[in-house]
Amino acid sequence: MQTSTRNIQSQNDTFQSNFFQKSKEEPLISGSVCGKKVEFDFNGGNVTSDTGVLLLSETEKQIGIIRSLGESIKDSRRSYSVSHSISEIVAQRVYQIACGYEDANDSNTLRIDPAIKMAVGRLPQEGLELASQPSISRLENKVTRKELVRIAYAFVDNFIASYEEAPEVIVLDFDDTDDTVQSRQQMALFNSYYGNYCYMPLHVYEGISGQIKK
Repeated sequence: MQTSTRNIQSQNDTFQSNFFQKSKEEPLISGSVCGKKVEFDFNGGNVTSDTGVLLLSETEKQIGIIRSLGESIKDSRRSYSVSHSISEIVAQRVYQIACGYEDANDSNTLRIDPAIKMAVGRLPQEGLELASQPSISRLENKVTRKELVRIAYAFVDNFIASYEEAPEVIVLDFDDTDDTVQSRQQMALFNSYYGNYCYMPLHVYEGISGQIKK
């Protein structure tokens, strides 16, 4: 009985393999609908669900904050063995986090994502693949204290540059806001003040102009 089951499974696997291989070579035709020919194929191509990152990319072109962060970190690598610049790795990391992929391991699959590649400045198909997890982890662990200070100054300079003239004083207004969840979402905690389960994002505003800082 076990041998028969294995044979049936093997036949099914062979059939599926041949079926998908044939469908890649030529589309499957399935009659017509209202005179229109219907074809099926399994050549979906290189697709993405993160096209919103392109809007962030356009915003970055105007603000330049990611570029400033990259320029704050010294590149001590051997130039002849570098495939990804510091600014590209930083941009890739920021865009992935913005799309909800906070784990550095996610870069191993997202490095070929066409939308993120375009956001970083590479062609979606022909462009070189983005950095993998080891490259991102090495960058995150090599940043020195001096570079962290430069990064902090980059944030401040970018914020002040948003004014027509540098303000004489800046007032920081910290505001935590409840974001109620409707089910058992990960990392949601009960807040006794609001009386429900929620996230608690911390917003930082400039108290005079109302500009959001974080």
